Amino acid sequence: MAMRFRVLKLDVGKREISTEDFEKEDVFGIIDYGIHLHSEVYKSYEVEPYDPRNIVVFGKGPFAGSALPGSHRLMFFFRSPLYGVLMPSAMGGAAYQFQHVGVDFVVVEGRAEKPTVVVLKNDGERLEVNLLQMELDKVIEIWRGYKGEEGVYALTQYLLDTLGKEFEGMKFRIAVVGPAALNTNYGAIFSQALRNGKRMVGSEDWAARGGPGSVLLRAHNVVAIAFGGKPRKKAFPGEDIGSFKTAKGIVEGVHKKPYNEVVSEKTVKYRFNPKLNTGGTFGGNYPAEGDLVPILNWQMPYIPKEDRIRIHENIMKHYWGPFNEEAIKTKNWTTCGEPCPVVCKKHRRGHHVEYEPYEANGPLSGSISLRASDISVHAVDAMGFDAIEFGGTAAWILELVHRGLLKPEEVGLSGKPEFTKEALLEKPVETSEVNAKLVAELAHRVAFAENEIAKIIGLGKRKASRILDEKFKDRLAYGESFKDYGVFVPLGEDGEITPTMYWAIGNYIPLPIQGRYWTFYQFGVFLEPEELAQKIVASAIWEFWYDNVGWCRFHRGWMKPVLKVLFMEAYGVNVDMEEHAKKQMRKLIEYAKKAGYEPVFWDSMRVIDLVAAGAEEFGNEAWAERFKADKIGTAKEYLKRVLRTYSQLLGVEWEI
Repeated sequence: MAMRFRVLKLDVGKREISTEDFEKEDVFGIIDYGIHLHSEVYKSYEVEPYDPRNIVVFGKGPFAGSALPGSHRLMFFFRSPLYGVLMPSAMGGAAYQFQHVGVDFVVVEGRAEKPTVVVLKNDGERLEVNLLQMELDKVIEIWRGYKGEEGVYALTQYLLDTLGKEFEGMKFRIAVVGPAALNTNYGAIFSQALRNGKRMVGSEDWAARGGPGSVLLRAHNVVAIAFGGKPRKKAFPGEDIGSFKTAKGIVEGVHKKPYNEVVSEKTVKYRFNPKLNTGGTFGGNYPAEGDLVPILNWQMPYIPKEDRIRIHENIMKHYWGPFNEEAIKTKNWTTCGEPCPVVCKKHRRGHHVEYEPYEANGPLSGSISLRASDISVHAVDAMGFDAIEFGGTAAWILELVHRGLLKPEEVGLSGKPEFTKEALLEKPVETSEVNAKLVAELAHRVAFAENEIAKIIGLGKRKASRILDEKFKDRLAYGESFKDYGVFVPLGEDGEITPTMYWAIGNYIPLPIQGRYWTFYQFGVFLEPEELAQKIVASAIWEFWYDNVGWCRFHRGWMKPVLKVLFMEAYGVNVDMEEHAKKQMRKLIEYAKKAGYEPVFWDSMRVIDLVAAGAEEFGNEAWAERFKADKIGTAKEYLKRVLRTYSQLLGVEWEI
C-alpha cells in the first residue's frame, strides 16, 4: 500500500503555483520523494548545481503532528554544489510550525527574476502563497546591518517586522539565507523559533551541510521562506498518534517500560548527564574525547600526546568549565521549537552553544577560550555559513597564513594567527582572542566576497587549492599542494566536504553522503577495513531513516525500534526498513555516478596522516607497522578494502 503526500510546487521563475497529491510505491518520506524527483523527473545530474533544475525539496516527515518528541525536523533535499551529489540537510523543530501550512512537501524550481521571499500561510480554510520580491541591494543592505544585527539575524528581524502581522494568531517561522549563500558553495539556511512575535534565544537551528542556502539563493533566487498557519490537528489514517495516550502506548508496547523512563534514559547525554554533571553535545563530547579533540587544523598527528593532554586540560578549563557554569548550572536550556523533554539547546550570554560549530570555529581554529569563540562562532553564524564547513576552511586558511603560504593582507586579515601548540599551552586565552578575531574577520571577507582570495576560498578547500597551487606555485615545496593542509572528504574530480568534528576513520571515507552521520563516526578506534565498512552501512541505514521521516537523531536510542511499528499503526504500511534503506542508498550511488562523482583516493596529505596516525594512536599495531613501512600504499589498500566491502554489502560498485 502506497502512502499519500500533499505536495506544493513553486516555479518561482514563472511564478506558477500548484498542489497535487502524490503516491508511489516505496515513497515513505521526504528523502524518498526527493530521490525520485531528482533522479527520474528533473534529472538534475545532467546540469550544474546552480541550474534552476536543481530543485530544493523541503518538508516534514509522516509522523509530524504526532505527540512524540523529535518528530518535527524540517528536511531539505538538493544537489550539493560542494560535494557534487544529492544531500539531505535537517532543520530541528521547524516542522512543528510547518505542519500547519497544510502540505507535506514543497518543491522549489525555476529561478526568480529578483531575490524572493516565499510566504506560505494557511488561515485554516486555505493555503495562501505569496512570492514577494526584493532588490538585491536592499537584501545586502539588511545583511550589512539592521537594528544593530547583521546577516541572517538582521534579515530574520526585518522579515519579522515586515510580515509578523500577517501571521497573527498563527504558529509560524521564518527561514533565511545570509551573504555566504550569495558568494560561496557552503551557505546554510537559518531559522529561529518565535514566541509572541519575538525570536527565542537559544532556539536557533540550521539546514547547513552541503550548502542548501547556496542552492536556494543561487539556483532559485530565494532569500527566505516564511511559513505557518492556524493550528490544525493531523489526521492519521490508522491509529491517532497525535493523541499522547496512543503514542505513549505504542512506545511502551515496544520497550516494555514506562514511556518517561525510556525517553529520559535514551536521551541522557543531550539533556543532562548526572555522571558527568553536564549536558548537551558540547558538555558531553569534550570530557569523552580527551586528547583526541581536533585542534589547530587537525594537526594532532604531529603533536606529542603529552602536549595534547595538556592542551585538553586547557580546553576543559577555559572552554568546558565556563560552559558548565553559565549554561548548565543556570539551566539555560531550551528546545529547537517543538515540545521536547530533552531541552538539548544549551545557551549562555545570548549564544546557543553546540559542539560542532564551537569545535570547528574554536579548538580546530586555534581558540580554546569560550568567550573568544563566542566572537568567531557568532560571526560565522551571522554570515549564514555551514559552521562546520567554514570552521574547517578557516582552520586551513589560518595554518596557511601561519606557514607563510598566504599573506594576511592577501586574505584580508588584520594580522597573523598564533597557530602553535606552544601558544595554546602557554597563553591559551590571549592566543584564542587573536585567532577567534581572525576567524570572524575571515567570515565577513568570504561571505561578502571582499577580495580575490576571499572569492576563491568561497569555492571550498579542494576547489580553491587548484587555483592557489597555480597562483602561488613559487611558495610551495616540490610536489606539495595547498590541498595537503586541508581536511576534506574528496569525491570525483572536484567534490569535497569537511567531515564532522571527530578524529574518526569513518569520517574520511568517500561515501555517497558524508559530513553527516551516515557513517561510523566513533573516534579513537581503528578497525579492520571490512568491519569498518559493515559498521558504516549499519549506521547509514538508520541515519537514512531519521532523515527520511524528519526525526531528530538525538531520539534515535528509543525511536529506532519503534519506527516500523509506527508505520504499521499510523499508516497500515509494512516497511522492510533495512531493505528499503539499502535500495535508496543504491539510488543515491547511481545518481552520484551519473553526475560524475565517484570515490577517489585521498588527495590531501593531512587526511592520509590522520588515518595513518590513527592506527598507532588507537592501538592497532599491525596496521601501524604497515603505515610506517609504506604510508601511501597502505592508505590506498585500506581505503580500497573498506569500499570493496561497502560495495558488496549494498550490491553496488562504489570503489576507487
